[in-house]
Amino acid sequence: MAVMADVLTRWGLLLAANEGAPADPPAIARILNNPLFPLVALGLLFYFIILMPERRRKSEEAKLMSTMKKNDRVITIGGIHGTIVSAAPDNPVVTIKIDEAGNTRVKVNRSAIATIVSDKTKESDKTKESEDKAATGKLSASEAKDK
Repeated sequence: MAVMADVLTRWGLLLAANEGAPADPPAIARILNNPLFPLVALGLLFYFIILMPERRRKSEEAKLMSTMKKNDRVITIGGIHGTIVSAAPDNPVVTIKIDEAGNTRVKVNRSAIATIVSDKTKESDKTKESEDKAATGKLSASEAKDK
């Protein structure tokens, strides 16, 4: 019995010595263990994945709408290709002609115009296509002569 009491006393002393003032966990552990951390992390993730790209897209769209002028070639969101005939800056409606003779005109909202097509864009697309054909070996004889 005395041996058993001696063992229990030793274990009690060891446990009491280890139960001293608990050490403070590192700062990063305190932050990660905070119950608000997952909510803040999800909020930041939502902002960077959803809100930032949407804000950037809207600013680019506003810039596009403000730079529209007469004789710009455009493509609507419905896929109609045309040339702007009239585009008053304060008017939300733009008139475009959709045939070469200029007899067919369509009024569309400014927001319905997807892109403004420029000659530089078309030229860069043509050179890119010819480079792709040359890389694959499908360059026609007339295209090869032009190169």
